[in-house]
Amino acid sequence: MPLNDHRAPTGARVRAVATAVGVLLAAAVLVVGLVQVLDQDPVSSSALDITGVELTAPTAPLASRATDEPGESESADPDGEVSDAEARAAEEAQAVEMAQQRKAQRKLDAAVLERSEALGQLVELAEKRAKEERAAARAAARAAATAPFSVTIGSFNVLGSQHTAPGGDRRNFPPASVRSAGAVNRMADHGVDILGTQELQDDQLRTLQARTGMAAYPGFQWGVVETDNSILYDSSRFEFVSGDRFIIPFMGRPRPQPILRLRERVTGREFYVVNTHPSAHDGRYLTERRQGQATLVSIVNGLKQSGLPVLVTGDMNDREIFYCNVVPKAGLTASNGGSYSSGCNPPPGSIPVDWVVGSGVSWSNYRRDTTPVTSRISDHFFISAVATFG
Repeated sequence: MPLNDHRAPTGARVRAVATAVGVLLAAAVLVVGLVQVLDQDPVSSSALDITGVELTAPTAPLASRATDEPGESESADPDGEVSDAEARAAEEAQAVEMAQQRKAQRKLDAAVLERSEALGQLVELAEKRAKEERAAARAAARAAATAPFSVTIGSFNVLGSQHTAPGGDRRNFPPASVRSAGAVNRMADHGVDILGTQELQDDQLRTLQARTGMAAYPGFQWGVVETDNSILYDSSRFEFVSGDRFIIPFMGRPRPQPILRLRERVTGREFYVVNTHPSAHDGRYLTERRQGQATLVSIVNGLKQSGLPVLVTGDMNDREIFYCNVVPKAGLTASNGGSYSSGCNPPPGSIPVDWVVGSGVSWSNYRRDTTPVTSRISDHFFISAVATFG
């Protein structure tokens, strides 16, 4: 047989052995790489435990690096030939490696499936807890929306500074710079959270706000000439929601009256406060006062359509007549008593022209404080009461 014909099968066998060796080397590299990846995987040992798994290289053939030159393979005999036994051994080794790789892959797939199931359980648990938290938040909001709370609300005609200025009609009273300190003391003594004021001039408003830290509506929003009927309130407890106005005649001219909507910060519950000061005296001013009362009834009934409580303060310049003309028609209750279920029955005892009334609340701790008059702070009493929102 010619020499070339004799060596051709031998070279093929050498390439087969070299291919097997390359496969083994690639498998070893793959195992090392996979172990490093698994060592870095944050999956816990209980969720993914494949320690000790041996993986083989992919079964795809690798490019042979064997050559037909003698001496390239250590398994070649002196004549460059590889025995059939060695070839079979290489094939069996490759088969073993492939079997081990399949076994490791099955174990890895099982571990991944186990981890996926664990993650799915965690997702379900998270969704369940989130749903429970949302339900709890809704329940808390519903509870807060109906939780009772109380506020102390007052009404005070401070006697405007122009009345005690040079040429004013109350020259027997100290100037507003002195009287404003007394007004602040009355506010502190009554512990008011909300105060409807009348005749509150811009200088008096500045003093009261500076010394109490209370917010005011309208304050200076309508200009310095329209601060008189401002509503002062504790802004740390109540949040401003909105402000509005309505117009009534006052001593011969139209005048805006404030409507304030507040939100109690703890409960989130909202309510309205209306403050008003109709005309005094008789004659044409009496007609204006009746017009103001009718307008107030209409405004309150409109606000009540919202379903929110409505509190009303003011120097009404009327006593029993205000009660009978306004309180029943607007569906209000007075902090100092009275009834109208069987005819109009005004509150008993001495009735001032200053009122605190409302709807959607119950009343307690009504106070008719005469010290502002006796101490020359104002020519009006300081009125306050506790309104409880059920």
